Amino acid sequence: MDRFVILFAVVLYSTILLNPVSCITSEEMRLHLGNVLPVNYTTYIRPVLDQSTAVAVTVDLHLIGINSFDNQEQKLVTTAYLDIQWTDEVIARNWGDAGNADIEEVYVPQGNVWVPDMALQNGFETMVGLGDSFLYIRIKKDGTVLWRPYQVFESGCEVVITFFPFDKTSCELKLLIWSNTKEKVSLSQGTIGFDTSLYEKNSEWDILKTSTTEVTSGDNSGILFIIEMKRKPLEYLITILVPVIMLGLLNAFLFVLPADSGEKTGYAVTAFLSFAVFLTIISTEMPRNSEDTSMFSLYIFIMTMASTVMVVVTIIQLRIHHRPEERPVSRHFYAITQCVRRIQCAICVGGGHVARDVKRAQEAEEVTWKSVSAAIDFIGFWTFLIFMTVFTATILAVSMLGDKYLQ
Repeated sequence: MDRFVILFAVVLYSTILLNPVSCITSEEMRLHLGNVLPVNYTTYIRPVLDQSTAVAVTVDLHLIGINSFDNQEQKLVTTAYLDIQWTDEVIARNWGDAGNADIEEVYVPQGNVWVPDMALQNGFETMVGLGDSFLYIRIKKDGTVLWRPYQVFESGCEVVITFFPFDKTSCELKLLIWSNTKEKVSLSQGTIGFDTSLYEKNSEWDILKTSTTEVTSGDNSGILFIIEMKRKPLEYLITILVPVIMLGLLNAFLFVLPADSGEKTGYAVTAFLSFAVFLTIISTEMPRNSEDTSMFSLYIFIMTMASTVMVVVTIIQLRIHHRPEERPVSRHFYAITQCVRRIQCAICVGGGHVARDVKRAQEAEEVTWKSVSAAIDFIGFWTFLIFMTVFTATILAVSMLGDKYLQ
């Protein structure tokens, strides 16, 4: 046992002697920073020894989340941080002259060293610089500078609302070197580009694809981060689309109500006002200024117009229904009523509900104003029901599949 203790002590002692622990004091660090960033170091001069060469800056964007997307303002709010990297040749030279080889990296406030004058060109309100005074920049021994500003970006994003709420949109974050030309500072994509590994899912939008493109704006160098998104339509389906479709179906049953019930006009006007309310609600979700028209807005508008026609038809029908019986039925109304009776009898005979002799008796029955009103109900019900069914199915098909095949 003593032999093992002695052996362990010898190994530990030799390890300490052969690998002494280096310790850098705060005073040494202060002196080192004073040599690396001397008084004559200025943030106004680009950090290259040859001022005729450009500073190569690489940028990677790490998306944290999509905070919100304002349909009316067409504004995208995202949270992200950037990995911005370049080489400060002045610091690298001073580091070598400082003579302390044990110090591998230092952290200094971003205002103490030169940083590229990057800004979000397509900012929604004002163009502001990146980062803040409390952020620190990491500087390595070879002069490599890593700046990681955390930012909430408010960018303008034009949305195509044609297929709302089954629409897709492409938004851009355009970062630009504002003051220096591309011959002075060149901006390019880093090793990662657009990273979404830290992205937290949004309740309204799904990210389909991201991409990065190097661009130039005049004499300035920039980089474009593109987000392609698809809206999640479930909320709009439950709160707006399905109720509107059900309301359109109920609207056709206006002609099922008997004319003597006294409820037809009130029912028709209520349905019309309901469509008008939904049209107002959906208009609050649309951009204030847009060259496109939403298929869904068009659908509600057409349904509102159809409901207006139904109100007019109902009022005319009630006038006909309450005409005095001694007033003769006009030739046109007589022909329409007889045609409807033939259709009804053909349906009943074909379905086996009545015999052919009963059919002839029904066709020979006297045509009165009440029977004309019943014929209008029959025509109105099937006309508007078929129209609304076909129109609704067409709008849904175009909205759900159009964005897939037309892009």
